[in-house]
Amino acid sequence: MEITALTGISPTNISGLVKNHVKTFNLKNFSNILALTSLDIGDYVFITDVSKEDIIPGTEGIVAQIKKLSICSQKENPMYFEEIDTVVAKVQFEVVGYGICIDAVNNDVLNPTMVVVKIKSIYG
Repeated sequence: MEITALTGISPTNISGLVKNHVKTFNLKNFSNILALTSLDIGDYVFITDVSKEDIIPGTEGIVAQIKKLSICSQKENPMYFEEIDTVVAKVQFEVVGYGICIDAVNNDVLNPTMVVVKIKSIYG
């Protein structure tokens, strides 16, 4: 199955998703937000802690379905950040199963990472 990859997700949050089966993430990474702009509720994604440029055949991750999705602006503290407005994607996922990357189809910096994934096991 060819799906969009969300990369560089913290292992702690991936574990939380697996443990609870449903989890809402607040994503700020430009590549992940860009990827989410092309997706809708009900679409599937491949979630991995591996960075975008390091995805290769054999990379493991979670296949999840998008349950809720919103992209919005958020104010940051000007004492700690150069920009006070940031874009955040708030997205809720439900685990479908474990997957392994067979091929990274598109890995350009300004395009969503598309991967061909084989589902190893289905949650249920």
